[in-house]
Amino acid sequence: MTESIENPSYMKRINRLKERVLHTRPEMDLENARILTAGFHEAGGEPLVLQKAKAFRRQCREKTVTIWEDELIVGCSGSKLRGGILCADTCWSVLNDELDTISARRYDPFELKEEDRKIFEEEIRPFWCGRSNYEEWLAQIPEDTRELRDHGVIYIDRKAVRGFGETTAGYEWLIREGITGIVQKIDIRQAQLDLTRPGDYEKDYYLQSLRIVAEGIMDLAERYATAAERLAPSEQDPKRKEELEEIARVCRWVPAFPARTFREAIQSLYFYQICIFMEQNAASYNPGRMDQYLWPYYQADLKAGRITPEQAQELLDCLWVKFSEPCLFQDAITAEFAAGYPMFQNVCVGGVDGTGRDAVNDLSYMMLQATMDVQLYQPSLSVRYSLAKNPTAFLRKVVELISLGTGFPAFHNDDMGIRMIMNKGVPLKEAFDWNPCGCVETNLEGRMRQYTALADINLGSMVEFALLNGQNRKSGQTISCCTGDAARFETYQEFLEALKSQIAYAVRAVVKGSHVIDEICMNRPVPALSLTFKDCIEKCQDYAWGGAKYNVGNGIILIGVADLINSVAAVRHLVYETKQMTMEELLTALDQDFAGRGDLLKLCLDAPKYGNDDPMVDDLAGDLLTFIADEIEKYSSKFGRMTPGILPVSGNTPFGLEVGALPSGRRAWKPLADGVSPSGGTDVNGPSGVLKSVANIPHDRFVQGTLLNMKVEPAMLATENGITQMMALLKSMCSLGVYHVQFNVIDQKKLIQAQKNPEAYRGLLVRVAGYTAYFVELGKDVQDDIIGRTVQHGISVG
Repeated sequence: MTESIENPSYMKRINRLKERVLHTRPEMDLENARILTAGFHEAGGEPLVLQKAKAFRRQCREKTVTIWEDELIVGCSGSKLRGGILCADTCWSVLNDELDTISARRYDPFELKEEDRKIFEEEIRPFWCGRSNYEEWLAQIPEDTRELRDHGVIYIDRKAVRGFGETTAGYEWLIREGITGIVQKIDIRQAQLDLTRPGDYEKDYYLQSLRIVAEGIMDLAERYATAAERLAPSEQDPKRKEELEEIARVCRWVPAFPARTFREAIQSLYFYQICIFMEQNAASYNPGRMDQYLWPYYQADLKAGRITPEQAQELLDCLWVKFSEPCLFQDAITAEFAAGYPMFQNVCVGGVDGTGRDAVNDLSYMMLQATMDVQLYQPSLSVRYSLAKNPTAFLRKVVELISLGTGFPAFHNDDMGIRMIMNKGVPLKEAFDWNPCGCVETNLEGRMRQYTALADINLGSMVEFALLNGQNRKSGQTISCCTGDAARFETYQEFLEALKSQIAYAVRAVVKGSHVIDEICMNRPVPALSLTFKDCIEKCQDYAWGGAKYNVGNGIILIGVADLINSVAAVRHLVYETKQMTMEELLTALDQDFAGRGDLLKLCLDAPKYGNDDPMVDDLAGDLLTFIADEIEKYSSKFGRMTPGILPVSGNTPFGLEVGALPSGRRAWKPLADGVSPSGGTDVNGPSGVLKSVANIPHDRFVQGTLLNMKVEPAMLATENGITQMMALLKSMCSLGVYHVQFNVIDQKKLIQAQKNPEAYRGLLVRVAGYTAYFVELGKDVQDDIIGRTVQHGISVG
């Protein structure tokens, strides 16, 4: 284990880099879209994948190249430090609909300068009008899917058609082989083709597209080398001059050739990261298990005396700042579901290696330290923790990071993650190498194609439909299946069957919409991303077309788990078991949002609640979520079986605006519960009760991940005893079979002050739901939701 360095000298550099990020306002960056459009003009008439590849290469050759002051790791996917990149070929109309509002919208505003607006109106819109994924989606969406979407019951829309993120590319292969090594594999495969054989012509031009994007990536690195060489002679500071010369040397070598040093490996990784984001503006390109694939380079440098631990830590800290520069551009509605400009670049440390043995090494600790040093919103650091294999010292370092209150790291039960990835069809030998993706999803580097969070289902609406015979309370329209007048249900079982029918209807509608999106997205190949998927080369088949080794059906995500469980528990307890109210009385009270019926509201609030280790409620949770997992897994896409998950991001807030009062006592139009967490204020038996309840969910069935948020008072982790108790809590979570937990460790009063005086708290980080964001960049509804979460005043485990 590498000891952390007290007051390292490099922190002055890191703090200057941080300040630049924190004080740069996000703005629209249309340079890439302009160059892409010109590239498609030039390659018109060629196969689509060649048009895409040539347009990408043109971006690499023409985009603005900037080396900012103090940088050691260089590269930017756009032309601006915190730019929102428009991916014109997938979703140009996102910006078209918001030209007049994008700079001041409620969630994730981007400044749009007049010169950029002119580029959009004169060059981008005229060419792409009628050609984007989103326009195809609107034309083809099934009617029942459209109706549920329009009423806030499901969300399956622009986030799913903007491009392929939510994946882990083959970073290790790229670093080890270099682009030239990968091109050699392409050449070998191309030599095996016979253009007189049916299908080989298509394979041939596909492999050509991979060579073209490879050229583009190498050209971009060369341009950064040239920029550094141009700056060095006029640099007055001898130390900075030497740094620029080293940047030039590194960029002349990687990513074209295999990395020879730790620094080259990091730079190679980051060049590829910006390139795949240039190709598709999508969230969640996950660098994955960096402590594993960078370890050989760090070890070799130490042994050869080329680097010190402090120098290596500085490079990692610089990389961490680079990860925080880009901002995900998304439309206003999608931004409500994932507020805070989240990039979801998930870096993972810990767990077991490919043989099932302890994988923790010095880099595991150093990456935790980088997050402690930098304290920015990216990368989204995750920990895989093996209760049986990982050392206690590693767990302690994890808790020390948690205690800082940045929302990092997300903590994952390694055994459960392995089981989840195996449930996607991956054999154990490869499942050992899984990595968290996006929020909490499971992934496999360079081998898996999926859309982990294609659609969200509003579980609050499912309860509402079961009570209102398929009617939406907000609009008064019947938009789901008719399951009968709830006032005439004589037994709890009748109510439960109505609820299950509503859930089944929503799942079916989502699956139909998923098939349409699969067809549309196949028309948007991603050769730059596919370049590091070995099977895409061997099959001559793009990632978008199913070229990866493992192709998994899209993820269907649940929002409002606690609202569903608590509402069903209340109906069962109050109407059918204790008969403290009739169904008719309950329906009337809900219709009026409990106005004038404080007595019934109190009964609903006092009914048994999820999160308190109550056997009746917890059994109900297990049964309902097993039913939903079964229902989702009944369906398949052309890429594989559909997959469930529970990771709401910030979608519980906008979904809550669509749902009236519920039998749980939740008032109308308020946020739903997040993830698998209890509803705020309803868990009264401490963290032990929460974990025991959450453990009843069949986590390994929800292969796209389950997400548990907890909030702890800072004072609880300020002592040695508190740290020891938190370590015990995390071990108990693993013993109970819970997959994931993340913590907000922050004073409630501080959040309220930051809401009132945002300029004084620009760097304040909070955990939203599967990602960390700057608190002051979140919308007020999301801020209020975080403030309202239950604060654990003790962390001892029963």
